[in-house]
Amino acid sequence: MESHLQQRDGVTVLRVVGAIDVSQALALRDVLGEALAGPAPRLVIDLGAVAFVDSAGVGLLVTAHRRAAQESGEVLLADVQPDVARILELTRTDRLLTVVRDVEAGVAALRAASP
Repeated sequence: MESHLQQRDGVTVLRVVGAIDVSQALALRDVLGEALAGPAPRLVIDLGAVAFVDSAGVGLLVTAHRRAAQESGEVLLADVQPDVARILELTRTDRLLTVVRDVEAGVAALRAASP
């Protein structure tokens, strides 16, 4: 798994490449911590290059969502691939996490929601 952080119009974008599974959980947890640092974090997680997420990965996404919410921030998932969408659906995580079409839509949504 690889990850890349960047800023777009005041929104943090995290692009993840590869599987999000238990073997990558610690590395991704650290990157998510960096991405969510500061007050009212706004984060779009680009899952366009992720074909698999296991329970550890789902747990990380939920934790990121909750952490952002505690700080009056928000996390959006973008470009979720069909297999990953199915996992989110089966675990009912799709009811908690917000999924947007692509990164641009996520950045626009978070910019529009900012004070």
